Amino acid sequence: MPAAPRLRQLRRDRTVFALLMNIVRIYLEESDRLAQQPQLRNAPDAELLHLQQVADQWLNLATAYVVRKHHCPAHIAIQLVAELQAELRANIPETEVRRMPIEAVLTLPPGMQAGR
Repeated sequence: MPAAPRLRQLRRDRTVFALLMNIVRIYLEESDRLAQQPQLRNAPDAELLHLQQVADQWLNLATAYVVRKHHCPAHIAIQLVAELQAELRANIPETEVRRMPIEAVLTLPPGMQAGR
């Protein structure tokens, strides 16, 4: 089995970057909603649940991509994707992330929509 990809490799992978940036944008939107409506933490509304569901789907897509492309076990891909996602959240300016229209980020590729 090939060695697991290095984080450096994933940083340069445009597909991984794009998928994770979608997640970072959704988390920013989720954070905004929770700051405006703290009661949603205990009782999320349909919109917040949708944000969380789409973020999970992007995360699953990114993980599956890393598993397929690098032929590595899922648990390693999950760890690497989580590390890179945290790095992006910490290092990419919020203003740059906000330039991504949330509507575009919430549009999943055909066949990825839950329940469809």
